[in-house]
Amino acid sequence: MHVQYVAVCDHVLVGADGKPSLIGVFSDIQAVQVPVTLPRLSFAARLLLTGDETGRTYKAEVVIKDPKGQELARPGGEINVPQVPAGIDSIAIDLPMIFDMFGLPEFGRYTFMLEIDGEPKAGVQIAVREGAPGPMA
Repeated sequence: MHVQYVAVCDHVLVGADGKPSLIGVFSDIQAVQVPVTLPRLSFAARLLLTGDETGRTYKAEVVIKDPKGQELARPGGEINVPQVPAGIDSIAIDLPMIFDMFGLPEFGRYTFMLEIDGEPKAGVQIAVREGAPGPMA
């Protein structure tokens, strides 16, 4: 299993063709004060699985931690990966998660760690910095 990407963004749209579009990828937020509530925050990941990794179920979770390392949330669920047809050597699985009214209680760096079957696979961080509000970077 290979993680092709993880990202935090404003929104993830999945088209009729199954392709995800990540809108507004960011890593920093400027805020005058905390707590900060984002109207929407999305986490997106893509896994690439080989043929022998298909035809089974995986448990996927995103462990979200605050700047002190305290766990804030652990959203997730099961991924039922179909068996790949003969002649296909891999399959990509997209994992979009959308959170409305997402609260960030303090300044600092927040970690979003993708775990598959309890094992950390890839992570991304966002920083909440004190300052005049501006565009997210």
